[in-house]
Amino acid sequence: MRTSIKFLNRGEGGAVEVSSRLHEGEAFTFGRATDQVLQTNDSRVPLQHSRIVASGRRLVLRSKAPAQAVVNGRTTRDAVLEVGDVVQLGPYVLRVLQAPEGVDLAITVEEDRRSDAKASPAAAPALDLAGVGLRKRPWSWALFAATLFLGLLLPWAARNAENGNALLRAAHLPSDRAWSSGPLHSAHAALGQKCESCHVRAFEQVTNGACLDCHAANLHQHVPANHVSAVSLATRECTSCHVEHDEPGDLVNKDQRLCLDCHADPKKSMPTVQGMQQIADFGRSHPQFRVSMLDGVGAGSAQPAVQRVLLDTPGLRERSGLKFPHDKHLDAKGIKTPDGKKVMGCGDCHVATRDGHGFEPIKMEGQCASCHKLEFDPATPDRTVPHGKPAEVVQALIDHYSGRYLAGYPDRQAAADSSRTISLPSLEASPAARARMLGNARERALVVAKDVFERRMCADCHVVERVDREEWRVQPVKLTQQWMPAANFDHAAHGTSLTPCSTCHAAEKSREAAEILMPGIKVCRDCHAGGDTGGEHAGKLASTCTTCHGFHGATNPLWQQPAARKALRAGL
Repeated sequence: MRTSIKFLNRGEGGAVEVSSRLHEGEAFTFGRATDQVLQTNDSRVPLQHSRIVASGRRLVLRSKAPAQAVVNGRTTRDAVLEVGDVVQLGPYVLRVLQAPEGVDLAITVEEDRRSDAKASPAAAPALDLAGVGLRKRPWSWALFAATLFLGLLLPWAARNAENGNALLRAAHLPSDRAWSSGPLHSAHAALGQKCESCHVRAFEQVTNGACLDCHAANLHQHVPANHVSAVSLATRECTSCHVEHDEPGDLVNKDQRLCLDCHADPKKSMPTVQGMQQIADFGRSHPQFRVSMLDGVGAGSAQPAVQRVLLDTPGLRERSGLKFPHDKHLDAKGIKTPDGKKVMGCGDCHVATRDGHGFEPIKMEGQCASCHKLEFDPATPDRTVPHGKPAEVVQALIDHYSGRYLAGYPDRQAAADSSRTISLPSLEASPAARARMLGNARERALVVAKDVFERRMCADCHVVERVDREEWRVQPVKLTQQWMPAANFDHAAHGTSLTPCSTCHAAEKSREAAEILMPGIKVCRDCHAGGDTGGEHAGKLASTCTTCHGFHGATNPLWQQPAARKALRAGL
């Protein structure tokens, strides 16, 4: 990477001296070590503070923990730099310039004189050990011996003595906690004392490579590979979000400030992403929920598309092709069923999945058939038509009445119609008589089919249209199964005696299946606040971003190996 550096030195009178330097190397580095491109003697700066690397057509700033940089007045550890950005690195101020042809990075470097202000000699007392008659060496050895005894020898002796550590901890004296970083999380308990499994190099932070040795196969990326933030996220370390050796143990950082670094001001952090809304806190600043609907705002189609729609969109309705009045089924007085009157509840039709997060698909055979019998002829109440394609229903009716007519069974409904006279010949009828009987049976089947499709049964629940004299079309049912696929919600945790289904879903007053019964954000805020549960949110449940949203997606690989990561950056 070719870097053009201009050093600015302001004199007492305001004059500026400029000196230039062209550096070629893998990255532009800053720190106290002598091998850094921009080196400082300030003792407050780590040996390796920050580095700027070229990532495709982008410039990425990375600071080595715990060091941080200030980019355009905002403290950060990693950032994608643009022309005009002002970066504060320790005692220096860097400004990113438009790079000329053949140069990857062009910057100016100026010392911030506010950072090296020192107290006046007259303001500090001239006192030291020698000034009061004491020498440094004896005190240094005494402090060294005390540190060695309290920090190493005493804890080591107590560790090998029975109940020694417990006694030291109870007396608030140095114990093995002096060198122990804390217990492992239960997820890593199998590692035992094999520190080298994660800490590949002594006294160095755990790297992504060490994590990928075990987790490469089951981790996924937060955003797609072509997302504008993919490169900046790829520069993050696993340990920036997952912290080990904490008490109580929790590998997931649930602090919502981690998400708000980007989402609190998306126009600034992600200016090229369209439609990203500002989010600061669930209780105070969170947009209305979006649902994923099949044909959410348009007419139905053979292959319905999933559309993301705001719940407060005017006139929002679900075009599912189904007729279903929730209010009639949930009538407190009960409804008529083949087995008598029955008071129904939501659980009679909506069966939860084993994980408690969602519900099994609604099916005719499982939820509807016990009440909605498909019998079509009072003379044969045990015979039903199949629940399926209309052509199969028509054929089943033709087969049924053909069998009846050819078998010589009386047709009571046809006999009651004085305008028609149907003879009941025996099975030894002539071909002409047999053909006449089959024609009569087909006519009878079509009359019943019209009644089944257009007046009762099918028309009760489905949208049906007649194509011709012998063909009907039933609009397919397209029920949305996952309304909020990007959110985590546990129905089992919410389904208590204090929170029945009607707490969130107004099904008892819904007259049409097209009505959207998903709760909006106002319903959730009745019980849930954001990260702050004080003041007007007192008594509510604290809910941060990770309460409802996971970080890792489900399709794209997370932290790639170096070769794959390089190819990803080149593609961006």
